[in-house]
Amino acid sequence: MKKRVAFFWRGPGTLLIASPGIQDVLREVMAQGNDVLGLEGFELESSDIHPRLDLIYDASRRPDILDPSSVVATWSGEIWVDVTLKAATGR
Repeated sequence: MKKRVAFFWRGPGTLLIASPGIQDVLREVMAQGNDVLGLEGFELESSDIHPRLDLIYDASRRPDILDPSSVVATWSGEIWVDVTLKAATGR
């Protein structure tokens, strides 16, 4: 909300962030010391969520990718993104 990025929330465990603003969100959460464990892309049709199995990033399987922003940079602007974080320690 602070970054004024569109999101779609349907309850615990379902918060999708609009891809046009995902870069800002990722920068913010990483600057706070959080690690991005994974990213998943979805399409929204009205209130229906359609997973895109071709748009999944798992940091543990791709240790060569140090910046998850580079992954979503290649995804369509129509995609909504679910981000899985490992919270910063000591918070």
